[in-house]
Amino acid sequence: MLKALLKALLAALTAGAPVTATTTPALAGAPMTATTTMARADVVCDDGCQAAWARQRADALPRTAFYDPPSPLRRAPAGTPIRRQPATGYSVPAGTRVTRLLYHSRTAGGRDVAASAVVLTPAGATPPGGRPVVVDAHGTSGMARDCAPSLMRDLYHGDQMARFLARGYAVVAPDYAGLGTDGAHALGDSTAAAGDVVYALRAARRTVPGLSRAWVVWGHSQGGAAALAVAERQTRHPVDGYRGAVVTSPAALLNEIAEHAATRPGLGAFIALIVAGAHVADPAIDPRRLLTSEALGRLEITRSGCLGVVSAVFGDLTGPDLVRPGYLADPRFARFLKENSTGTRPVAGPVLLLQGQADSVIPAWMTDEVARALRHNGAAVDYRTYPGLEHDTYPGRTVGIDDGAMPDILAWIADRFTGGTGAPK
Repeated sequence: MLKALLKALLAALTAGAPVTATTTPALAGAPMTATTTMARADVVCDDGCQAAWARQRADALPRTAFYDPPSPLRRAPAGTPIRRQPATGYSVPAGTRVTRLLYHSRTAGGRDVAASAVVLTPAGATPPGGRPVVVDAHGTSGMARDCAPSLMRDLYHGDQMARFLARGYAVVAPDYAGLGTDGAHALGDSTAAAGDVVYALRAARRTVPGLSRAWVVWGHSQGGAAALAVAERQTRHPVDGYRGAVVTSPAALLNEIAEHAATRPGLGAFIALIVAGAHVADPAIDPRRLLTSEALGRLEITRSGCLGVVSAVFGDLTGPDLVRPGYLADPRFARFLKENSTGTRPVAGPVLLLQGQADSVIPAWMTDEVARALRHNGAAVDYRTYPGLEHDTYPGRTVGIDDGAMPDILAWIADRFTGGTGAPK
């Protein structure tokens, strides 16, 4: 990357979150520890980065005081609503009712935290028994507060949500804690993510009328791992009405993903986000032991930039320019990757597992391994692969797994909600 761009340019582009040579940032809003690193002033936001910032801002909704939890946050049962409000400004089908929620969730260690979500209900009269619910476990959006899908006009997965709404389903779409709300997002922490998803459903049931007890979870990429974590959680702490999980291109095997992303050009952002998320989950995980000084100097961007921006900033780093030798052998980091991998333990309910064979982010061989592990543990897995489908849709270039496989997703979900009879069950 060019070294000539002035620090002021990045400061302007990050809208009040400048990268300075004298700042010692807490990674993505995490408490400062000895492991945080000096940010450099010469990190360049090139044309691709500036374009990513423009896209992020064009899609952004204002983050209001709604997202600020009471201080102090008085402990309450997980899933207890804190507040709700009707919301507008989203790109949703006409007549869709959108309700924002703030609710109590839990960290993996059991600490009470606030998390946010939206609930979408389609136009028209509520059917007898209520609307079946699709719970959206979203893919990686970033780590900054403004990377919450509920703060995006397109809701990050809005095109797919519209297909569910057209079938008469309600959609509960949680932001993982630390996205939208204060604190920090422990990206990669499967226990926390599963809790955020389940407790959002619980809060929605208490605040939004007309929801059926029947629900499925649908998750893509990071959300695919979260959906598997929900299915695993159901074996220990079942939530009534569960009908199964739709899992697309899951970021399930974290060790394999960390190795793949470090060696494939263009995927350096995922290493940065995994390391930063691991540091949030376990502050004793030291990014200086894992990332090169060049990569460490760019981590500040995760405080404000979402996935597109972080991808642009880290896009030129790979291999030894990105990670230190033996980074996967670091004991605490290795334990985090192992403990938070999903799909390797028994799950409750059926699983529809979908994978694009052209996926460059989560290659098909990884999901093949997940399918084998699930079957080994006795899961009812319907595993389907699709030639030519990529990880995500980029108009005019690629079709992603969720769009390309949507007819199969809709048919499978309908069968879960009707028992194959065409009538609600």
